[in-house]
Amino acid sequence: MNIIKRIATVAAVGALSALSFSVTPASAATSYESDVCGSSGNRYCFAIHYNSRGGQTWYSASPCFVADRDVPDYFGYSPNQASLVRYVFRSGQISGTAAACTLSNEGDGQGVKNNAASASNGECVADYRVYYNSGYSGPSQSFSPNCGDYWPAENLGSGLYNENASHDRY
Repeated sequence: MNIIKRIATVAAVGALSALSFSVTPASAATSYESDVCGSSGNRYCFAIHYNSRGGQTWYSASPCFVADRDVPDYFGYSPNQASLVRYVFRSGQISGTAAACTLSNEGDGQGVKNNAASASNGECVADYRVYYNSGYSGPSQSFSPNCGDYWPAENLGSGLYNENASHDRY
């Protein structure tokens, strides 16, 4: 009887040891980014906004995420599959304008994926396209360049409103 208990204990400890080596805490692999734009003060970037644009103002004062490159997944693995990345909205991302991304804290810190309502393109030459799915697929909407101006913001269409997963620069 003693041998059977001992074998069962050894097997249980072995199983727990194997389990502890295969489980990695999610927080250790997750990085949070609110900005992937190299422009000084984010003046010439693509901005995706938490809220819709105002009916009278034509800009979105809500927190935004700014970029000057492709983002294949607003919440997914980095291109080299090394880390889990979650992009978030932040207030005050664009300097030099009192209108865009600054006046409201509603949505600050919220994940970008499936939470955006509008976008504006401050780049001078590149268009951007927001997609329903990760990996640049599914229904999409294009945003033309405005060269340093985030006015007017465009609301995402009904199929993309709060249903957005990636964007590309082209």
